[in-house]
Amino acid sequence: MKLNKSQKEAVEHIDGPMLIIAGPGSGKTRTLVERVVNMVKNKGISPDKILISTFTERAARELITRITSRLKDENIYMNSLYIGTIHSICLRIIDENIEYSLLKKGYKVLETIDQKFFIFSKLKYFKEILGYNEFFIKNSYMNSWKQGEILLKWFNKLSEEGIEETILKENINLKISFLGEAFEKYKKMLLQENKLDFSMIQLEAFRILKENSIALENIQNKINYIMIDEYQDTNTIQEKLIFLIGNKFKNICVVGDDDQGIYRFRGATIKNILQFESKFQNECKVVKLETNYRSEKSIVSFCKAWIDSLYWDGFRHEKNLIVPEEKDNDEAKVVRLSVSESENTWQERIGEFLKFLKNTGKIKDYNQVAFLFRSVKNKKIVSLAHYLEYKGIGVYSPRSNLFFYRDEIKEIIGIFLYVLIREDNKVFKTEYKLDIVDYYKNCLNILEKKIRKDLDYFNQLEKLKIEYENLKDGKNGLLELFYEVLALKGMESFIKNDSEGVLENRKLYNIGIFSKIVEKADILSRSSKITEENIIKITDYFFLMHLKFLKQNGVDEYEDIKEFAPKGAVSFLTIHQSKGLEFPVVIVGSLESSPEKERDKDEEIEEIFLKNDSFEPEYRIKEFDFWRLYYTAFSRAKDLLVLSCVEISKGKREVPSPAFKRVYEMLPDIISKEVNLDKLNISETNDVQLMDAFSCTSHYLKYVNCPFKYKMNKIFEFKGLRTPSTFFGNLVHQSLEFINKEYLNGEKISLEDVEKNYLNDYENLKISQGIKLPEKIVEAGLEQVKRYLKDGFEFYKNISYVEKELHILKEDYTIEGKLDLVIEKEGELIVVDFKTGDMEKSLENLEDYKFQIKFYCCLLQKNTDKKVKGGVIYFVKDGSKIDVDFNNNEVEDILKKFDEIIKKIQNQKFTERTQNKKKCLNCEFKKYCFSVNMI
Repeated sequence: MKLNKSQKEAVEHIDGPMLIIAGPGSGKTRTLVERVVNMVKNKGISPDKILISTFTERAARELITRITSRLKDENIYMNSLYIGTIHSICLRIIDENIEYSLLKKGYKVLETIDQKFFIFSKLKYFKEILGYNEFFIKNSYMNSWKQGEILLKWFNKLSEEGIEETILKENINLKISFLGEAFEKYKKMLLQENKLDFSMIQLEAFRILKENSIALENIQNKINYIMIDEYQDTNTIQEKLIFLIGNKFKNICVVGDDDQGIYRFRGATIKNILQFESKFQNECKVVKLETNYRSEKSIVSFCKAWIDSLYWDGFRHEKNLIVPEEKDNDEAKVVRLSVSESENTWQERIGEFLKFLKNTGKIKDYNQVAFLFRSVKNKKIVSLAHYLEYKGIGVYSPRSNLFFYRDEIKEIIGIFLYVLIREDNKVFKTEYKLDIVDYYKNCLNILEKKIRKDLDYFNQLEKLKIEYENLKDGKNGLLELFYEVLALKGMESFIKNDSEGVLENRKLYNIGIFSKIVEKADILSRSSKITEENIIKITDYFFLMHLKFLKQNGVDEYEDIKEFAPKGAVSFLTIHQSKGLEFPVVIVGSLESSPEKERDKDEEIEEIFLKNDSFEPEYRIKEFDFWRLYYTAFSRAKDLLVLSCVEISKGKREVPSPAFKRVYEMLPDIISKEVNLDKLNISETNDVQLMDAFSCTSHYLKYVNCPFKYKMNKIFEFKGLRTPSTFFGNLVHQSLEFINKEYLNGEKISLEDVEKNYLNDYENLKISQGIKLPEKIVEAGLEQVKRYLKDGFEFYKNISYVEKELHILKEDYTIEGKLDLVIEKEGELIVVDFKTGDMEKSLENLEDYKFQIKFYCCLLQKNTDKKVKGGVIYFVKDGSKIDVDFNNNEVEDILKKFDEIIKKIQNQKFTERTQNKKKCLNCEFKKYCFSVNMI
């Protein structure tokens, strides 16, 4: 399909600022792809001069897949392109300028759950600040978890809008000054532990560039062209960062649709896109993409009527949405499906409608249908999902808060309770009248019913229970118990599943998620071993704090970045989740909603943020956001849009609400004569084009060593046991990187510098990994690093690259690798790979190590004009070396060998097992494999 006039205009305008207003389905991604292709292929702009920000990682991967596919015959590699979400780009900025950061190497980014745990664990320090009680005076009934959640909300908001705590601290209002003091203390506590939360990523990147002219000049000279997708959902600090980087050349292109600005609750401001043009004094080009290639004419007309029905008072870009000729018909493709008063009848009608679509061949698969709601955790929505599953219609709803109610999770928690709980534990004490206790009793009941029918299962459990009642040498944390549980007979049915797809493997994905929960508990409890002395303390923490907190807050089930609509299931999504997606049939619920004012809104504190973003009239914000939210929902539909609800007449709360009533009543019911279902053609769900990346160490070698272990660790994301040797290896590698980078930058370093850096790295890793090494091991590592400084000059005095990232584009995947060190001698490059183990003990892995070096040589040779001579395997412990020769003629054979393994991974060939029994003995799955006779 050729570019239309507007798309072509956007593609060809390269220099200077440009605003692209892209309506739904208007070919925005294709336009961005062709714009980058034009820049690189026709204008000769190097990829490393371009920065592209997308809203999601899925969008970034789709974009890079399509760009590289278009350029695959041009011998142009896009690995140097700055592309990703704003947060991932900011992390790259921090990593590249770590010397200017408040953070240190090895810092940890807290996920939302980690952040909640962190704030809760530090709540006593916030209580010491003047104004704490006044801050929570309206919510004095709240427990500590909830108070921590409220602090988290305000801290994130302050970070996203770039509001300095010093301004708040000086406020005469005690609540506001408390918030300022608390935010300052929070940031200091994070830095002390070398952590930052998700919202602070962009704030730290901005601070680095704002306060360090060298770092700013470097990135301004490097990045000449900026493209920001979904600009309507950027926040204040993101806009400041974009303009700071792009200020030198002003080649800033932003793309978005103000009608789809739906992330204000995360700090996004519609002001950014509506005022973008005015920031350039008539220099900004504006292009509007107004042809909707996604949806049928009646759907586009309905969306336009919805958004135009509100008086926007200038707070919106005017658009003239049209459809191409092939979609220009007057068939009714927007309908309603509803009942009066009865929820049961509503469920039945929806089930019958879906069965009709499937049985008549209107749809080939249920994944062509998506339900969109404001929340999928609502009891009515969860009940609908259960009803459809009962009727044989699969439902994919990973954010419905059902994780802890899945049978496999209840059974595993039941096993943990059965094995760990002792008389001295507090979990079932009468004074602990908690909902979580009832849940735990239910988990035990489910387990006990199962083991009563299976004597072998019962005997295995009893044996494991006795083991934990008589701890002699201790156990390596709760994660070791997790892997012992996997070896029980009752778990075999969950793991022995060779099906493909997210839905078919939901149980195994959930067990993988539970392994992460257990690992996190081990880290937070800061006990690398379970002993007779600490088992009560650890288990009480796990059940009465860790799991309790997660159950209260909810844990999402697995979502595949590629398989957004699994086969065999309708999708239940929030409207926010559906952003950027499209479905042939969309059923929109939550029609009882209305643009109501927030309950329990703290107007005193909100006033801070209104002053910071004084743009739209405050009294209209809820109304504007409501219309944008449902416009986004309606515009996801390609072939059929259905509005559905249980109608409630006057006298009770009206459903649909007054906001929907006018448009809703104008729609024909799906069984009315106005709707001709015979003429309804429903397209199939499009596959997302995403190119996977594979590396030698994380993929090739892991698979070669054991396909089963690869499947469990890489596909289902089971967490590996934390070991001192892995910790030690990371610690030494970081120190070697420090030495090499200092020499690369022309700095001279002393033994004292190396020791200080090493010990700082140790303290940071100790906190993030929850492991403490014996003092003699720490000292041994330091001696190794010092020896490298003294004797490794042949390496670090000939440095070309440190931690060099390289890529090769294949037909359907990308090869990637990170090289520890590349040195140059007599015009030839040599790859150096550091190993922290004993050379003699490593000999059994020598062939793997040699292949790894040769593979790195291939990557390097494909990305340089210089000759690659070979590599060196350097054993840090004693300074011994193994040289590996490399011949350029080996490149194709090595890449072919790599490709054969990757094809097996892509084709889900995981039935093979390792033949190396020694490796089995050090594997976390050994007891499972022994129990099912795999070894």
